[in-house]
Amino acid sequence: MDLTATVNDHDIEEQETPLIGRVASPSGKEATADQFYFWVDREQMVENTQIIRTESQIGGNSYTFYAVVEQVYRISRQRDMGEAVDVNDGDANSEPPFNSDGITYALARILRTEPEVYAPPLDRSRVYLCNDVEAERSYGADENSNPLSVGQIKNGGAATAGAGRIDLDYLLGANGGHMNINGVAGRGTKSSFLLFTLYMLLQKAELQRQTSPSDPNRLRVVPIILNVKGFDLFTIDQPNKNFDPDEHLAAWNALGVTAPQPFQNVRYLAPQMPGGAIAISTPAYGTVNPYSWSLSDIIEQNLLLYLFSEEDADDINFSALVLDIDAWLTDEHVLADGTTTRHLKPAINASTTNTQENGDDEGESDEAGTNSSDYHRIPQTFTELLDWVRRMSRMKTSAIPEWSSHYPGTWRKLSRRLGKILAESRGVLRRTELHGHPIHIEATDTTNPVVIDLNGITGSSSLQRFVVATILRQIVDERTGPNAINGLVYLVALDELNRFAPRGSKDSITQLIEQVAAEMRSQGIILLGAQQQASKISERVFENSAIKVVGRSGSLEMGQTIWKFMSEASRKRAANLQADEKLIIQDTFREPMLVAVPFPAWAMRPAEVSIPTPEDVTLDSNGEPEIIL
Repeated sequence: MDLTATVNDHDIEEQETPLIGRVASPSGKEATADQFYFWVDREQMVENTQIIRTESQIGGNSYTFYAVVEQVYRISRQRDMGEAVDVNDGDANSEPPFNSDGITYALARILRTEPEVYAPPLDRSRVYLCNDVEAERSYGADENSNPLSVGQIKNGGAATAGAGRIDLDYLLGANGGHMNINGVAGRGTKSSFLLFTLYMLLQKAELQRQTSPSDPNRLRVVPIILNVKGFDLFTIDQPNKNFDPDEHLAAWNALGVTAPQPFQNVRYLAPQMPGGAIAISTPAYGTVNPYSWSLSDIIEQNLLLYLFSEEDADDINFSALVLDIDAWLTDEHVLADGTTTRHLKPAINASTTNTQENGDDEGESDEAGTNSSDYHRIPQTFTELLDWVRRMSRMKTSAIPEWSSHYPGTWRKLSRRLGKILAESRGVLRRTELHGHPIHIEATDTTNPVVIDLNGITGSSSLQRFVVATILRQIVDERTGPNAINGLVYLVALDELNRFAPRGSKDSITQLIEQVAAEMRSQGIILLGAQQQASKISERVFENSAIKVVGRSGSLEMGQTIWKFMSEASRKRAANLQADEKLIIQDTFREPMLVAVPFPAWAMRPAEVSIPTPEDVTLDSNGEPEIIL
């Protein structure tokens, strides 16, 4: 399998392609450097999305124009249609007493010129339908030094023409980074393409590992997949019972994959059960490791602020209190290698010890009977922290120098917020335990996918966002630390991005995702984000995605300002795409590349698994597993 092959060796002149028409602009329609018209041979079928070429001799030089058919028109020129209708009284079976003359012509948008020139082709230049090699060439396949196949180029109707490739330099950081996918819900357009992209990247990385194991510049990827809907992604290591080799294998072969398989050795993580040590029930066919955090885990990983980011982003006083509490709880040290370690302070600190030694065990008491010395006692669990915050909210903290700058109302607000998030956390935050099972993503080379469930965190979007933040924070710290491994790329696949980085939000989690999008591509952190409406996600995240993918999207969404960089025809096309069709947008493409994506060999939901469902998983009426907490 060779996924890096280019088309440099092909001679276009030797390819037999049908002549379909000639360049000519109808009256009142002008050719430009971006588009031109051509009339269509009466015996030829020309369709939207077909890839064409034409050649013109201009100033003694030969120029080849590659273009995609945007629209096909038919003009009829009858002598008197109205009279014919009157004579025949509207009888459709009658033959009108005149000849029906007319012309078919098409509008084409220029994809590429050889050599590069910004001008339209000349009138009467012959127009040919492109073959596979030419179709690939039209999107710069011959200039792509680091290609990745993302589907077959559509060439009108159900026809395809060659492999559609993106340049990994625009995905993995050299010339840009990140991918964003837009598409409506319920058609598998987003998650399917996310998984397909990861599969092809893993294939490419494995090929390079086998052929050039000692190459320091070979591709090394670590896929991290966030499951946000049902348990759809907990079966990707199982065969898809709907995959038919007779029907679906050819599309994979066209992209260089001879035997597509489910993902191998997938590592699954799910929320820890409340009151137990195991993960919640999932449809996975193997071990599912639990994840959770205790207070000490939160402090150690510097995550406290992310617990409160969603509702309190604009409250400076609230954020200041949380940061002060974090600093008070934390014992921080800088090691010789430059890394910083953080630990939760022990329960009794020096201040409390001194007070006790002086015989003032009780300290001052407020009107509610709370001892002022209580603020010295370091909470060791979330339950103790909540109790401490509640006591502090009842005290006259003005008498305590460390906390005198914080208003009682801010303490009460923190008490409410902390109580709410602990009530919603189920097993994700361990209320009374000293240690949890925090997520650790460590890699030194290409790994098989890690699937982390968020769906099981029911009823709390803030906790789902918190888990995303913990993963990104950990990766950022690893990639920017002194022990970072050069060349290792973390691929974070996250659907429903509007929930995690909404447009206009200033909270710390949105800022973290924006930081990843804007600054971390060069550090090997690549975001593969997806959503139904790009107009509702952070502009900074969307604009920093060098590769944009559009599946079927609503016409209202495609009318938003954020999509104005696409032609009107492309935006209209997005509203009518089939489930397997995607528009690929890359900076080097003058127009979006329409591709057909192969049918997945892996199950995309439990109902597609070709082997029996585990006995301990109960499926609902829709074939989805019921969540057992």
